[in-house]
Amino acid sequence: MADILTIFGITFPIFAMVAIGYGTVAKGVFRPKDMGVLGGWVMNFALPALVFGAISSRPISEVVHPDYMVIYLLTGILTAGMTFLWFSVSTDPSRRGVAMMISYCPNTGFIGYPMFLILAPDHAGIILAMNFLVENIIFIPLAMMVIDAGKPQDQRQKNLIRQFAAMLKGLIKRPLIIAILLGFLISAMGLSLPEPLRHLIQLIANSASAVALFVIGGSLVGLSFEGNLRLASQAAVGKLLVMPLFAALVMFVMQRAGITLDPDFRTAAFVSAALPTMAVAAIFAQEVGRGALASLSILINTLGAFITLNLVLLLVV
Repeated sequence: MADILTIFGITFPIFAMVAIGYGTVAKGVFRPKDMGVLGGWVMNFALPALVFGAISSRPISEVVHPDYMVIYLLTGILTAGMTFLWFSVSTDPSRRGVAMMISYCPNTGFIGYPMFLILAPDHAGIILAMNFLVENIIFIPLAMMVIDAGKPQDQRQKNLIRQFAAMLKGLIKRPLIIAILLGFLISAMGLSLPEPLRHLIQLIANSASAVALFVIGGSLVGLSFEGNLRLASQAAVGKLLVMPLFAALVMFVMQRAGITLDPDFRTAAFVSAALPTMAVAAIFAQEVGRGALASLSILINTLGAFITLNLVLLLVV
């Protein structure tokens, strides 16, 4: 167990960069709409380059870690199940799906990767890729189906299988997923990239961490406390406290079953569970008229994560 100063040394650069992003946008150095441009760079270029480089440069046996993916998947599914039950009782169906999504879909790309880079630099890109696969194939489609189920009867998708297929079709068009699949292909074939191309990919990838954190901070400017504070806070508690507890439970059960994670992956599993919610939850929520709820919870999540992430790291590092 590390001391508090060591932990603070890990989290301080992360949240300091978030604060710099917030301060520069609040002071008018950058405009709020500039964050969309920078965020597009991160999601469409920097992170795809990062995961492609990390996967394609290693043997396939070092890229796929089923034990980690199963633990992360079970952690998310258990959190989703509990929050679905809780919000089914405590709120109406039109808010339930959004609150559930906020409770278990983490901000892996913008906050998770910079933390993985500090805590597990040798595996950061691989962890990012595995998290993205689980989140995009399971977590987000599941939340979107619950959100759809909360719509009025005449606005719902009639065929869940068709709805899921449409989500997967859209998924494989995303640059990040294309980069992951291409990386797996090159790794499985045992190919190596030409040196100039490898350096170009690394150059682009190196911009991911700082720019991602800057965007998170800048995107907080303009978020207000309008909305259902009680419900937004409950969703934040689900993400920052309940999900890490489920991660601990899943890893305890797995350990009793004789499955133990590499220390880097164990730390990454806890950090992934303790991350604040993904920023794009607000976009999904706007489609059903719950943008204020999502924005408020994202704000609470991001501010609260400074405390909860430090606590989690204090226990697991």
